[in-house]
Amino acid sequence: MMSIEDLQKAFLDLDFQANRIAKLKGVDPEHLSRFNERAEQVRIQLLQMGLSDALTESLVEMNPIDEKFQPRFSFGRKMLNVFTFGIHKKRYLPKKQEAYFRKEVAERSRLFQYAKGQLSID
Repeated sequence: MMSIEDLQKAFLDLDFQANRIAKLKGVDPEHLSRFNERAEQVRIQLLQMGLSDALTESLVEMNPIDEKFQPRFSFGRKMLNVFTFGIHKKRYLPKKQEAYFRKEVAERSRLFQYAKGQLSID
């Protein structure tokens, strides 16, 4: 069980890591992994604390970030990939992966900022 001071430090660490991921050109798997682990620790702690119903519901629905995420590649995209000799896939997959990782990190960051606000109000 984390103390409130440890939780505040964890929020600060998560905010720092989220900003680092947002500012990097590409998403570094090591940074993403550290952020994901720390976010899970904080999520479990917040679930145990049970601050508000809406926050608890959001935390229950939140799954860890899939670090091996592969975007769906539809039949049309496969055909386009064949016609472009694989160039389309090389460009499409990394862009979609990066967009997914950045979106997930931003969602968690916003949720934890909300939780931090709830802690200071109570």
